[in-house]
Amino acid sequence: MKIAWLYGSHNISFNKPYTWMCLGVRGSGKSALLEHLAEQYLAEGHTVLDLFAARSGESLAWLRSKYATEKSILVLTGENCVAAVPHADVKPASSLTLEDFSTYDIIINSCVFYPNIDAEFEAVNSIIDLLWRRRRWTRLVYVLVREAANLLYARMKIAETQSLAKSFMAYWLRESRHSGCSLGLDSQRFMAVDVDVRSLIDFLFLKALGAGGLSRDMWFVYRYIQPSWLQYAKPNQFAVVTRRGDVGVGVFPLPPWHAREGEDVAFKLGVHVAFEEAPEKPVDRGRFKTVGDAEHSVIVAAYIEEPYGMVKLARRMGRSPATINNVIDEHNSSVEKIGYCPACRRVKGAYAEKPARKSRLNIQQVEAENAGG
Repeated sequence: MKIAWLYGSHNISFNKPYTWMCLGVRGSGKSALLEHLAEQYLAEGHTVLDLFAARSGESLAWLRSKYATEKSILVLTGENCVAAVPHADVKPASSLTLEDFSTYDIIINSCVFYPNIDAEFEAVNSIIDLLWRRRRWTRLVYVLVREAANLLYARMKIAETQSLAKSFMAYWLRESRHSGCSLGLDSQRFMAVDVDVRSLIDFLFLKALGAGGLSRDMWFVYRYIQPSWLQYAKPNQFAVVTRRGDVGVGVFPLPPWHAREGEDVAFKLGVHVAFEEAPEKPVDRGRFKTVGDAEHSVIVAAYIEEPYGMVKLARRMGRSPATINNVIDEHNSSVEKIGYCPACRRVKGAYAEKPARKSRLNIQQVEAENAGG
């Protein structure tokens, strides 16, 4: 990346937790520039977290770059996603740890591995909350977010009001440097990003702006750069405005592995994705609560692994012996008929394909319990 400063100057370091933002129309090269910035952080030994991308699986293009063999890559998925991904380790986003940001060079969170947008937004929130707990680090985390407004939409999934969602996002962006995070954001419209977020940007990259042009508070840039240049800038060109008001123009090499418009990156890479049925949760019926898949799996495991009879296991689980008996019967019946227990498989139970045999003593205990009731 080369920059010619037209007003002021700035020595850019990729060892500092800056906030970068790219503004431009669709196809102007915003994502490519953010990826180039990510490459600079990788060159300094830092970690890249590709958090949001287009529905085509744009972020998976990392897997066909030189980094697929040079760097360690982790792909995050939804809870019930079964994925085969070349050149990468795979784990659920809910299992991500702070240690992973030191272990892996590139961490990819792609919509391809989520059954719907709600599941993806929930995963994004869990990742952000994890980064929030980061207190010490030896590497920065460059968080790449294609379309900055998605951060707000994701937070609104769990915030009580839109105002609280905006407040949290502005606070997180402000404090992200204290968690060792550098943020790379893009947007088609500058005003689509909340003013509290815009005020935190260290470097604003202006790509091809089309007919929209700059907002009125950015008109000072036209003193140094012709509006027509900003309107039609090529994908490898940009103008840059720093937080303190420096203005420059520059060029950068387009990553050759960058996803092209309309390209199904996952398909071309041979990524295979399947979604298992979501685990059933317990339902409160008023007088009783049904047995969910997680509890079902715990009961089966305890019955197989530990010397519990029906009555003792029922006391331990806070259930009636009849309920425990019904769970075991259901499990055994499924294993015998179809070869596995769906409830155990949905929660990845260790005994999904193994029957849980009852002794005659267990049956007599259940019958005695029922007769006494």
